[in-house]
Amino acid sequence: MQTPTFCCSRTNSKQAQNSFSFLLSVFFLLSSVLSFGAAPGRVSGSIQSEKGDAIAGISVRLEGTSYATVTDGDGRFDIRNVPAGSYTFLASGIGHQAKKENIVVKEGQVLELNYKLNISTNELSEVVSSTVRRQAFSTVNKIDVPLRDMPVTTSTVSVKTIEQRGVDDLGEAMKNTTGVRANNTYGGFQHFTIRGFSNFVLLVDGVRDERHNISTSAPNTNLANVESIEVLKGPASVLFGHSALGGIINIVRKRPTAGFKADFSASYGSFNTRRIRAGAGGPINDKLRYRVDFGISGTDGYRHAGSNTNNGYLALEYTPTNKDQFYLTIGANKDIYDTDAGIPMLEGSKVAPGMDVNTRYNDPQDFLKHTRYDFQLKYTRQLANNLRLSDQLSYYDDNINYFSTEELSFNATMDSLQRSFPFYFNHLTKPWQNQLELTYDFNIGPIGHKLLAGYSVSILDRKTYNGDISGPGLHATIPVKSPVLNQGYLSYTDVNYRATMENVHGIYLQDFIRFSDQLKGVAGLRYDIFDGTYYTDKVDASRHVTAHGVESNISKSALTYRLGLVYQPIEPLSVYGSFSTYFKPSRRVAPNGETFDPETGYQGEVGSRLELSTKWSGNLACYYMRKNNQLEALPEGIYKRIGSVESKGFELEVNGSLLPGLDVTAGYTFSNAKILPFSSGETNAVAGKTVAFAPKHLVNAWVNYEIQNGAAKGISIGGGANYMSETFTNSSNSFVLPAYTVFDAALGYRVGRIGLRVNVNNVFNEKYFANAIFANQFSPGTTRNFLVTVRYSL
Repeated sequence: MQTPTFCCSRTNSKQAQNSFSFLLSVFFLLSSVLSFGAAPGRVSGSIQSEKGDAIAGISVRLEGTSYATVTDGDGRFDIRNVPAGSYTFLASGIGHQAKKENIVVKEGQVLELNYKLNISTNELSEVVSSTVRRQAFSTVNKIDVPLRDMPVTTSTVSVKTIEQRGVDDLGEAMKNTTGVRANNTYGGFQHFTIRGFSNFVLLVDGVRDERHNISTSAPNTNLANVESIEVLKGPASVLFGHSALGGIINIVRKRPTAGFKADFSASYGSFNTRRIRAGAGGPINDKLRYRVDFGISGTDGYRHAGSNTNNGYLALEYTPTNKDQFYLTIGANKDIYDTDAGIPMLEGSKVAPGMDVNTRYNDPQDFLKHTRYDFQLKYTRQLANNLRLSDQLSYYDDNINYFSTEELSFNATMDSLQRSFPFYFNHLTKPWQNQLELTYDFNIGPIGHKLLAGYSVSILDRKTYNGDISGPGLHATIPVKSPVLNQGYLSYTDVNYRATMENVHGIYLQDFIRFSDQLKGVAGLRYDIFDGTYYTDKVDASRHVTAHGVESNISKSALTYRLGLVYQPIEPLSVYGSFSTYFKPSRRVAPNGETFDPETGYQGEVGSRLELSTKWSGNLACYYMRKNNQLEALPEGIYKRIGSVESKGFELEVNGSLLPGLDVTAGYTFSNAKILPFSSGETNAVAGKTVAFAPKHLVNAWVNYEIQNGAAKGISIGGGANYMSETFTNSSNSFVLPAYTVFDAALGYRVGRIGLRVNVNNVFNEKYFANAIFANQFSPGTTRNFLVTVRYSL
């Protein structure tokens, strides 16, 4: 199959090329900015307990300044760009006696400080959120402010939880996140519902992955290089652009470390599941650090819906001076999945008589292939003690090649199925993106400000090839019982491609305001300009264009904003409220050329966050969300206007380590997402119905305890559960996934650098349906299964 040559558009290629040239010029201009003023110093070190164990989450600051951080999982801290001079160093945290000392920072030098803190039963004057950690390459807040000071609701899935639960893909990891429902369709396509809405933005190290916004869902590779997964609930358009109503999901990949670290693991489990992970990182010299990771996963899969994922990742961090930092990441994956069209259900969401839900009815020739290469380069410049400039340039080349049975239809006697809709497409997505940001810290009288100003540009080139399918296996009929799956050869030939060419510019401003120690606020504003061109051209079998189609142009602009306040009557407690808006341009073009109004919406939220120690926190949030101009995609390119939708509910989440060795993550979500009547007075046939794939109740819990002392030291036991109430699969609520509860368990042993762990999922072999396509084709949930993992760490 010949690979086509790409251009930005038949009519706007020159504009896109000029934008791209400007984008590159901006990046390299910033990279060449000259320093001014004396070279600052750096304060680094570690905090340990009396026994010499690393302590994470300890607040470290230079008193009377804005220079502060918290210790990471290894007890390390690093405060950069500190002007030469004398300071008072303070390290503190609940449960430990504070350490205070006068220090002198010299120009261009690193001051190394290492302390041991004694245990104290008295509460210290300084408290740091348990969720605050060493700042990742990109976070959902974009500014270095403790989460307890922000009027937002977030959840984080750490690499520790990922390893404890033995999960390997993004959808499985999301079962540890309050308010999020994962949906996996056709064997490998993932999409998510957050607070009742499917509108979310997926980020990789803070960079948008547009595939989910164009096609709703997309495959994602295994989690071998993932450090954590962050979820921000509610509209996030101000910082991250259009389409983020339910929230954002940010995949944070592993970073280079100051000291050498390496790990290796191998797993084997049910359905012939095999996994290998290997990673290492550390310093090459005093200015250059690296991290490299590889992951290979393979499984025959439940119902023989197997997969094979392979990825590699390299990160380089280069700090030529104390003021400059370059961060380069390169990732690649090559994955393949056996597609799965599920089980066709009868009216009333019932299984047909004689049908075995453990049987997969897809053609053996069906496939989903995903190949991706992504590159990110970020440059950060400390222009002054309180002024920082950063520029992040990114590009990815994403290829999704898909050929599968999508629809299964019963015959009149209901003893056989016809593969009535085989479908082929090839998505080729190639976006350039750039984010230029300036952060400025200043005071106006007693009020402190942390101002973030930014400009983002995205140039997206996407082509989707479709083809005719032929062969003796076309529209084959197979018996429900003991089916012969291979019914003859099938082939496909390209006949057209749909072009999606988009330029998006965004200008945004956010101010974090510190009115006092008890009162903080956030105000943000963004203006987006969206320009899209869409057309469908005819092609021959070699993908040469034979006829040009008519262009459709969608140009929209929107102003979005967010406001919020945080009040802290006592140090461990934060009470907050916020209001934020949302905008999503409609990329839908009907067969008759009709386009649709953009979606708009907003969220109002109040909540509280309680942090009882540096390792334990709880959060309660109540919200109301509304979305206008929603569409529902129907077969054959038809779009149905749903109108306005609202979601209201609350979330309760607790997480942390209540005792040494005891890790707890638990949450409950109530979400009532309903379709509203048309405001015009016209009858809306689905008004009052529940939004599809928006369960009212979600419960997640995971507890893991590792024995800390004695002969049994190193033995751990874990257990958890996930509950989902009944979930409708379409706007008319005519089909419903029944409620279910699944229990998981784990047993592990760790001695020295070696660890052994056994995970058993769906312990009680619950029979349930997890997902659905076309409303009535349900995907059975995986039966009881196990996984054994051996891990070695340096």
